[in-house]
Amino acid sequence: MKKNVMFLLLLALFVFGCSNSSTNKLQPAEKTDGDTAAEEINDSDSDTGNPADSEQQPDDDTGNADETAQNDEDLPDDEETELPDSEIPDIDPTEECTNNPLFCYGEYYVNVFDVDAGDNGSPRLFRVYEPIDAEGQIPVVHFLHGFMYKISYYDRFLMHLASHGFIVVSSQSAHKMRDGDTTSQEAEKVAAFINWLKENLKNYVAATPDFENFGLSGHSRGGKVTNRILNSDPAIAKSFFGVDPVDSKPPFSGFIGADDPESLSEPVMFTGESMFLGTEKGPSGIGGIGNTGACAPEGNNSVNFYASYPSPSHHIIAAGVGHADMVDPEDIKICSLYCSSCAGSSDDGMKSMFITYTGGLMTAFFNATLKGLAEYEKVINDPSVYPFYTKAVEHK
Repeated sequence: MKKNVMFLLLLALFVFGCSNSSTNKLQPAEKTDGDTAAEEINDSDSDTGNPADSEQQPDDDTGNADETAQNDEDLPDDEETELPDSEIPDIDPTEECTNNPLFCYGEYYVNVFDVDAGDNGSPRLFRVYEPIDAEGQIPVVHFLHGFMYKISYYDRFLMHLASHGFIVVSSQSAHKMRDGDTTSQEAEKVAAFINWLKENLKNYVAATPDFENFGLSGHSRGGKVTNRILNSDPAIAKSFFGVDPVDSKPPFSGFIGADDPESLSEPVMFTGESMFLGTEKGPSGIGGIGNTGACAPEGNNSVNFYASYPSPSHHIIAAGVGHADMVDPEDIKICSLYCSSCAGSSDDGMKSMFITYTGGLMTAFFNATLKGLAEYEKVINDPSVYPFYTKAVEHK
């Protein structure tokens, strides 16, 4: 009874909170000639989020309401998914770096563009982050978003990774609160897309994609789906980076959603290198109280992924931030209660640092695992170089 009352209350809040959301499609970025940057899609006055020093302290919880449902007609389909109107950050890699270079944007400008579902047979909408003028074989990373999130929510840290010489592809799934795909069904669709991508990405980018050095990443439910993909095909990728992955069922699944068993209840089949970035406030519930409504609940978060994966593996819990604090500040309003329901930081500066920190850790991890640069393993294992407070750092 309590769940039904809470659900109806939060559904009403969600409807009011989302009444002004826009669904205009972003246009692809285009390169300019010579050494100039990719053409801007939208002007942006926001900060690029360079990390500050480690003297900044975490702040208090600001979690609000639990995640809520949308009407089925408002949810995206696999074949027809449009992105909300959003700005792609304008980032200049030539800006002076006063931190460890990993935690600043890399040497490459990044061309960001979308490819529609059905284009050349693509099974789904996807976004590409291509390092401009990158030469040689360029490793590829596929990123999968969280439950009910959009690929446009993660531009900042995915651009950060791409600027260091990686082609990053983020694909859009169709999520529903009622009668939606289980993560097993979604994993089959994502795996089919990855197989298509390996044959067709070369037709969309000027760089040369290197799928012999291919990595996977995912946030929240995207981590769970990626784990299922790796269990079905352990050789599909060399390495896996989970961004606050969650292995629990969808919200309210007890009475309006499909049953979706934990993926870690099955033995992990992947033998490549893995890394999991958790958040201190992810396990906090509504208002930061207890575990009720937590976005990354205890027993189903990064702690459990790390415990289940074989060596070599890495686990870091970032202090003072929550499950949605890596979402681009430009997209928080669009994300609405799917972001604000998660306990997290109220400090915009800390969130900006965390986004940069996430991009830097991914860069170090994929430099080590996809480019074979052993010196980056030392960075991963040395928290003294991190420009961010950590609650836990462990390796095996």
